[in-house]
Amino acid sequence: MKMTARKAVDPIIATLLLIAIAVAAGIIVYVYVNSLAGGLTSGGGSQVSDQISMDAYNFNALAAPVITIRDVGSGSISISNIFFDGQVATLSGTGTPAGCATGTSIAPTSTCQFTLTTSGITSGTSHTLKILTTDGGTAVMTIIAGRSG
Repeated sequence: MKMTARKAVDPIIATLLLIAIAVAAGIIVYVYVNSLAGGLTSGGGSQVSDQISMDAYNFNALAAPVITIRDVGSGSISISNIFFDGQVATLSGTGTPAGCATGTSIAPTSTCQFTLTTSGITSGTSHTLKILTTDGGTAVMTIIAGRSG
């Protein structure tokens, strides 16, 4: 019986090949993660959406809650709609100060006060307000009937 010698890769060359493959894979992952992180953090710090907050509310008169909204962003906002418990709220009159109404521009740090018309409200129940701006910004707040906050 005649035996032939098998030829294989020398162990030193095999080790060097494995190290080269691992380094190449590491470089590829590094480049991928850096490009992903760079794309996610390159927003430039600009305001993505309008920023509004509810400064106060007075829901003592169950038929007419009064809400005070402030523009806390860096640009002017314009309120397109106010929803009360999922339904478009009916505003009685215009907001205060004069000229403050849905569709008008509110300057940064300025406030607007709106009086909503409601009916059939029980004291102590919580209700959801959703405020939409013309640029797509939203703010959701909860108010409690019979209270101020």
